[in-house]
Amino acid sequence: MSTERFTSALSAAGFSTLAYLLAGCSTWLWYPLFGKYLIKDLMLGGEVLGAIMTLYNLSYAFVVLPAGRLSDKFGRRKVMALGLILMGVSATIMAYTRDPIILSIACLISGAGYGSFIVSVTAYTVEKGGVKRTGVVYGIALSGGLLGEVIGSFIGGSVKELFGSTTLFLLSSMVSFSAIIPTILLKGDRHLTDSSRGSLSVKSLLAGNESFRSLSIGLIFHTIGFNILFPFISVHASDLGLSDYGIGVVNSAWTLSMVFTTVPWGLLTDRIGGRWILTWHLITSFASWMFYAYSWNPAIIMLSAIFMGIVSSMDMPARRKILAEIADGRGVGTTIASLDLITSMTSIPGPMVGGFLYNYVGVLGIFWIGSLINLVGVLFLLKIRG
Repeated sequence: MSTERFTSALSAAGFSTLAYLLAGCSTWLWYPLFGKYLIKDLMLGGEVLGAIMTLYNLSYAFVVLPAGRLSDKFGRRKVMALGLILMGVSATIMAYTRDPIILSIACLISGAGYGSFIVSVTAYTVEKGGVKRTGVVYGIALSGGLLGEVIGSFIGGSVKELFGSTTLFLLSSMVSFSAIIPTILLKGDRHLTDSSRGSLSVKSLLAGNESFRSLSIGLIFHTIGFNILFPFISVHASDLGLSDYGIGVVNSAWTLSMVFTTVPWGLLTDRIGGRWILTWHLITSFASWMFYAYSWNPAIIMLSAIFMGIVSSMDMPARRKILAEIADGRGVGTTIASLDLITSMTSIPGPMVGGFLYNYVGVLGIFWIGSLINLVGVLFLLKIRG
């Protein structure tokens, strides 16, 4: 891609990248610390933690499809702003309550807000990029969101330690509300113009579009495999003697490598197509996860985390490129949300399955099982047309 075309793509991503960065920062100020906050600070039980986080994940999963349809009908900016408002309100509630029931309600609101924002900003960037530039335009915006997650993770712990949890949640709320400003400034927001796509649903897409069906099934296997082993990434690091701080550094290296490689993968995706990049993502995911599982000291585990980040960044630009081709400019939000609903729902039982298997096969066995399940998805991705 020429310098002029890349500059054009950067301009197209524009304010959506800034909004994505602020939204990611807002959530990741508190999200990585929330489990410890519930267990250590509020002295709640593990079952309460599990219930609250499950509510958050379910809320996110169930809201993406209606949010995608609303963004198709009323425009991306309105649904993005609504999501940011919900995120800000929920963080404010968290700041002033210690009651687990009210915290559960706040997490429901937060999950709905974040899900609404993510599906709408994704649809916006996919439309701005068009089929030819989806990979790079979406990749730029996603890099902003990932950078926001890194910033939030770094700042959150210090803010909580110095000023307390109330200040942390209030800061998260303010960052969410501030993201409304670049959202309002977005240009070129479109509404649904083809009424024939207004009746799109997960069922109709799965039944009527072979590429969407193959993409969904392939990513179901990938999602299940990843979520089986994901909770044990920190467990393996701990087994090698890393402290909480060291585990945080490893996670940051993983995310930062994604920040720096998402746009290059987006450029390559636009050049050779999403199907091949996504297929290689699943194949190299097997390699990167096994490299991590067989890491034998902190230095090697850091290298493997960077490798995992490089491989992880192949995923989203490629799957969004494929969805842009499937939608062909009509019902983009609904098409994206339908896939996100499928992958979100299939991700929920993964940690429970992994926890059960851990008692029998250990950490290394978990990585083998998750990695092999992921590879099954390759067979379905190869059936995608284009």
